[in-house]
Amino acid sequence: MTKKEIRKKAKEFRDSVRPEKIRILSGIIQDRVCSHPWFIDSKTVFTYVSMGNEAITKDIIDNAIKSGKRVCVPRVVPRVKMEAVPISNIENDLHPGFFNTMEPRPHLQPVDADEIDLVIVPGLLFDRNGFRIGYGGGYYDRFLSRISGKCRTMGIAFDFQVTDEIPVDEHDMRVMAVVTESGIIYTSVSDI
Repeated sequence: MTKKEIRKKAKEFRDSVRPEKIRILSGIIQDRVCSHPWFIDSKTVFTYVSMGNEAITKDIIDNAIKSGKRVCVPRVVPRVKMEAVPISNIENDLHPGFFNTMEPRPHLQPVDADEIDLVIVPGLLFDRNGFRIGYGGGYYDRFLSRISGKCRTMGIAFDFQVTDEIPVDEHDMRVMAVVTESGIIYTSVSDI
């Protein structure tokens, strides 16, 4: 199967899961992330703003803000790049943006990628080596290629979104860990 076919099948399956199950499993994943030393020790966290049947990130964002961390979320410059933009209030600082995702308002300014301690990465599918299949825009791969060597990367996904292996292209970046409702998979790039 091609990446495009795998992406379509993974999205269809994920979108078929009942919202109540997504909420319950997301709660477990968010608790696991918020209690992880990488999250606790971080000063600047970059996380996606969940939509649809993605693993929900609202509690992660709220926890990070309440803990005094600088919280950055993505803003996409179409066909160019993704920026990490700090927010302080999830309700006031976001508006509908690219791909109909909630993005930081235009007046908010991005930070340099090397200021980030932890990146929380979405995906339609992850493998046990930390590679992922996203939505096909390449924004996360390009962003991850710019972060500091000290920054940790953590994918979050449901168990049904983890497989043994996916096709990998030369430009694909992998995460150091994948957090699911049943545990944490550390990859070979992890320094635990």
